[in-house]
Amino acid sequence: MGMKTKKVLLYLKALALTVVVGLAVYAQAPTKNSDQPAAQEGIKYHTGFIPPEEILPHLGRKPRPDLIQAEDLPARWDWREQGCVTPVKNQGACGSCYAFAAIGNFESAIMIRGGIAYDLSENNVKECIWHDPSCGGGSPGEVAGYLGGAGTVLEVDDPYIDADVECADSVPYQHALLDWRKISQGIVPVPAILKQYIYEYGPVQSGLCAGEPAVPDWRDEFADYDGSYTLYYPSDDCFLNHGVLIVGWDDDLEHAGGTGGWIVKNSWGTEWGGPCGFGYRGGYFTIAYGSAQMASYSSFIQDWKELDPGEKVFLYDEAYPMGGCGFDDVTAWGMCAFEHTRACSLSRVEFWTRDITTDIDIYIYDDFDGTTLSNLLTSKLDAAYTEAGYHSVALDSLVRVEAGDDFYAVVKITDESYGYPFRLDWQGPVEIGKTFISPNGEPGTWIDMGDDPPDRTPGDVAIRVRAIVDLTPPEPPQPVPSYYSLSYAYPNPFNSHTTIPYSLENPARVDLSVYNLLGQKVKTLVSGSKPAGEHMISWDGTDSKGEPVSSGIYLYRLRAGDYTNSRKMLLLK
Repeated sequence: MGMKTKKVLLYLKALALTVVVGLAVYAQAPTKNSDQPAAQEGIKYHTGFIPPEEILPHLGRKPRPDLIQAEDLPARWDWREQGCVTPVKNQGACGSCYAFAAIGNFESAIMIRGGIAYDLSENNVKECIWHDPSCGGGSPGEVAGYLGGAGTVLEVDDPYIDADVECADSVPYQHALLDWRKISQGIVPVPAILKQYIYEYGPVQSGLCAGEPAVPDWRDEFADYDGSYTLYYPSDDCFLNHGVLIVGWDDDLEHAGGTGGWIVKNSWGTEWGGPCGFGYRGGYFTIAYGSAQMASYSSFIQDWKELDPGEKVFLYDEAYPMGGCGFDDVTAWGMCAFEHTRACSLSRVEFWTRDITTDIDIYIYDDFDGTTLSNLLTSKLDAAYTEAGYHSVALDSLVRVEAGDDFYAVVKITDESYGYPFRLDWQGPVEIGKTFISPNGEPGTWIDMGDDPPDRTPGDVAIRVRAIVDLTPPEPPQPVPSYYSLSYAYPNPFNSHTTIPYSLENPARVDLSVYNLLGQKVKTLVSGSKPAGEHMISWDGTDSKGEPVSSGIYLYRLRAGDYTNSRKMLLLK
């Protein structure tokens, strides 16, 4: 984190291989990639895409049956023609393409659903992610985690600077990412699959090999591309290093390998590339299907929301959770214990998945004694997702939790085929006694993932809770009187209502009544136990039957414990 200010909400972390008292807990470590510099010597333009350090080969191999099938898709589709792509920007001398691809995706998602064109800040993304990727390159997943936890910022509030600068964490945040989904991991999906997603959901973020010194011909061709033709590079002999946004396709594009290719938005300014079939501004390129590993690590933003005043996310996975754990079974349970100092209303539970899921059940409990959960506050059952990624489930109604009252978010995940359902963050600071997993959610089976036994790397289960915090400032504590007293009524004289103040040094049984000058009780105003402090009661000039009394002098008498006092008041009509 260095000397930078980081946007932190409520965070915590991850894991490797575990055996705990006869119960096997397996944690899958990510596969480490070779170093991939974001801006390499000899490359004319900067890149910055770093594939996640994990391999999930089961992702992206089959089409979604509920999406439109390839034979029903048009031969050409371009989201620019639908008015749902924001202008090309320029990342400059900084390896921040990952931020531009993600923010471009978010801007398009807002335009598709909301019809409003926002200019959102890439600078806030590149500088405020927990481990500060800045110009050193990043991945779509860590951007999704940040946008889910913190949110988007307007460009005008945090303008782009193509250098490593401070995080602006005091600017207003606008939108929260609720659902980000992976189409493929380290494979290139067939064009029919990717087309289905683009047509149904909008532009798609993607990795790309933009060239490197080991393949100078392709490096130079891509760097000098002018938009006048469709790029073709069928080899996979160079690594992924650039993040871009696929906005459409055209099956009739001609290239050296045949026909058909993607229409792609880059982040190298409008002087690079060309308009590629729409408008007159440059910054786009077309590339043959299957070329340069285009569409590897493809993903998209499926849902978002505008942030509410006082909205906060409770979480422990401040760094992108790259590890995973489970019990060598498609089902596992996870739990996070959250503390808070102000009253709030819980609205959503959010989490990461690593496979297609067939069933997800969510519970929020009020108590956990280290063995057993109790006092269920709410539940939401039977969610399921057709893609791995980051998801948010809205509770059926807001769940109110008072200040200082801890709560426990529990998620049961059942994958389609994978044995490590939960994501773990082992990069950020690890909490002890805050995140747990269990094979079945039963009492006595919860394993503290922050514990640090010699046979396991500790980490935090990636479950989050979204809430609206009560922004009303608490009433300042009232000083407790050091004596009993009965004060003068006001106004006095009065003709309709008067107020009678009194003070109690200690809690006491109180009787405050009104009498006429003959000593007859007219009305009882207070009868019962009252706490210590300042009090007041009003009298409207009526008797115990609610009938108006005549003008004249009346007495009001206070009895509180051993204290007794009385005063006069004058009713005028």
